[in-house]
Amino acid sequence: MKKIILLMLFPLICIGQKQGNIWYFGDHAGLDFNNKPPTPLLNGQTYFYPYGWDEGCSSISDSSGSLLFYTNGMKIWNKQQQVMPNGDSLMGNVSSTQSSIIVPLPGSQRYYYVFTTDALENNFQNGLRYSIVDMCLSNDINGYNGDVLSNAKNILLVDTVSERLICIRHSNGTDYWIITHKFNSDAFYALKLTSTGIIDTVISHTGTIDNIGWGQTVISNNGLKIACTSPSLVNGFTLLFDFDPSTGNVLNEQILSTGTRGYGISFSPDNTKLYCSETGVGNVYQYNLNAGSLASIISSKTYLVQNGPDAWRQQKLGPDGKIYLSQSGKTYLSTIEFPDSLGLACNYIDSAIYLGGKIASFGLPNFIFGYDYSNTIVTCKLETGINNIKNIDSTTLSPNPSTTSFTIESSSKIQTIKVFDIIGNEILSFDQLRMTQSETIDVCGFAKGIYFVQITVDSAGSPTKNVVNKKIVVQ
Repeated sequence: MKKIILLMLFPLICIGQKQGNIWYFGDHAGLDFNNKPPTPLLNGQTYFYPYGWDEGCSSISDSSGSLLFYTNGMKIWNKQQQVMPNGDSLMGNVSSTQSSIIVPLPGSQRYYYVFTTDALENNFQNGLRYSIVDMCLSNDINGYNGDVLSNAKNILLVDTVSERLICIRHSNGTDYWIITHKFNSDAFYALKLTSTGIIDTVISHTGTIDNIGWGQTVISNNGLKIACTSPSLVNGFTLLFDFDPSTGNVLNEQILSTGTRGYGISFSPDNTKLYCSETGVGNVYQYNLNAGSLASIISSKTYLVQNGPDAWRQQKLGPDGKIYLSQSGKTYLSTIEFPDSLGLACNYIDSAIYLGGKIASFGLPNFIFGYDYSNTIVTCKLETGINNIKNIDSTTLSPNPSTTSFTIESSSKIQTIKVFDIIGNEILSFDQLRMTQSETIDVCGFAKGIYFVQITVDSAGSPTKNVVNKKIVVQ
């Protein structure tokens, strides 16, 4: 009965979870949400990049609210505020709106995926990648501090994606969807993370082509809506979609605005309000998603700030149910105190949370939406099927989609490859390969569509073999 009452009062935020209670962001700024109100942290290592656009970052704590590690997409710092062993030279970018997100491997208390995205300034060329942190590889008198696995670092998943990166729990309550968007296309990519790694990629074509590539993307805490912004007076947009957490499909695009400079965006805890902030003019406003038709939602737009300073940047729904807004160069964060309330009753406060003299930048930490984390306290014990990295799927296909050929890269030696069409017919089979870690498959004669690739890899001397199933799109 107690759980039911909590869900009724706070329908969408996992109040009992504390994995999102420590934030590091901006120029050495941080907040501790284990205290109410949150108190500033003065020991953070995130920093202004040479061009000052310190946007993307992510943190993770254990279920007691104690910091495990954090990242800006290029470095990973442990709880001792030191760069984690092998935690440098990640291929994200601090100028990426959502440069990174940390996701615990389902069923594990020791392994964590760090997903990264590149930025417009680097032409998005590094794509979506992941690195795996093993919390049990590095320890001292202060406990386990983590180490990035050398053979599971900067593994390419999807090339040339935008700066968008979010995560939500799968409807099965165990797995996760990692969601990004292909640059200069209309395609969302939802990658399914399970206890054995990334096992599936769902591609949804939704209508509007994103040729800007930056701006914030968020998902509602019930996992049913996605919203994103793109700041351009020529072809910028604010979009709303439906999301199916059981299939990973993004569908039913609704255009809330075009030709605007929307950047920050967030849902209210009860999913009924959508908040947007713009660059250039400093506007902050609310949409009432319960207004009815799309036209009614658009006309419900209520300004909380209009023609304010050009400093409005990212928004983040905090673990306390308030929405926090960063302003670049400021020593405080703004808040929306009651985001479920309609119109001005939501109570925007400009200088709400003092950062102890540290400085905010354009971004705030990226967390799993709803703060729905599976990790508890780090336990360094044998985990069946996961204890050795050889059993973690680090096999990738790229480019994906492909027009002429794609290359299979694996941390293990590839033994056999089979390709099946969408109805299960085997159309290619390679049984006597060179036992290398890279193989290229020609698809010039393939009809456009989705194909399934079954790869058998050698388990690093183990008498058993690992079978990896992947999906490739031929265009």
